[in-house]
Amino acid sequence: MIKPLRFVLAALICASLLACATPRVSSSANSRVSLSASSYAGNAVASVPPSQMVPDTQPAGPMSMVLGLPPAPGANTTYRIGPQDLLKVEVFRVDELSSKERVSQDGSIVMPLIGSVMVAGLTPQEAEDRLTDILGKDYLQDPQVNIFVEEYASQKVTVTGSVKSPGVFPLTGYTTLLQAVALAGGVDELANTKEVVIFRGQGGPAQAYVVNLKMIQEGDLQDPVVIGDDRIVIPQSGSAALIKNVTGTIRGFVRPI
Repeated sequence: MIKPLRFVLAALICASLLACATPRVSSSANSRVSLSASSYAGNAVASVPPSQMVPDTQPAGPMSMVLGLPPAPGANTTYRIGPQDLLKVEVFRVDELSSKERVSQDGSIVMPLIGSVMVAGLTPQEAEDRLTDILGKDYLQDPQVNIFVEEYASQKVTVTGSVKSPGVFPLTGYTTLLQAVALAGGVDELANTKEVVIFRGQGGPAQAYVVNLKMIQEGDLQDPVVIGDDRIVIPQSGSAALIKNVTGTIRGFVRPI
C-alpha cells in the first residue's frame, strides 16, 4: 500500500506544479493582471470587454479597467438625503423638537409638533432651511436648525467573492475599502488580496479599478474611500485553491493507523 500511495502523492504534486507553472492566456475570462508597487505610480488604463471581468458582477455594456485607486469623492460632492437614512435633527434651545428621525420609504420624516416633512432628495442644508421655514412660520421665532446624517442607509456597497460574509452593506458615513471588507467579515483563506476589483459607474460608463489590498493593509498604499453603489470583488487565488484541494485529496488517501 505504501508504493501506490507514493505514486499518488507524486502525481498530485507534479500536477500542482504544472498548474502553477502554466501561464494564463490573457483572453481567458479568468485571466488576472500581475500588479507591483510600480503599477500604482500612475493609474494605467486599459479597455477590457465585460467578458474578461469577474463573472456575475460586471455592469452591462463596455467598461475600462484601471490599475490603481479609484478617485476620492470630490470636496464639492453634495450628498442628498434618501429613504432609510437616519437624521439627527437639532433645534437650538428647544430640546422637545430635537430628535433622531429615520427617513421613510416615501422620503419623509415625522417631527414633533409639525408632523410629516418631505426631505428626500434634499441636501442636509436644504432640509435645514425647510424645517427652519416651517418652524419660523407658525411655531418659533428665529429658529436655528441643524441636521446631521448619522446613517447613509440609502447608500450601499456590495462586497462579494472570497470574503467570509458577502453581502450588501449600508454606508454609515466615511467608509474606506478596508472598512468595507471588514463589514463582510474580512477576506477568507483563498483570497487574492493583490488584485481586488472595485466596480464603479455613476453617471457614465462603468470602470473597474484593480487595487492591491495587501499593500493597503501593510500601509504602502492609500486606503481609498468607497461610495454608494460601489461593488467590491475579492477574487480567489488559484494557487491557494489548488493547494487546498490537493491537501484535501491527500488527506482522503491517508488512513489512520
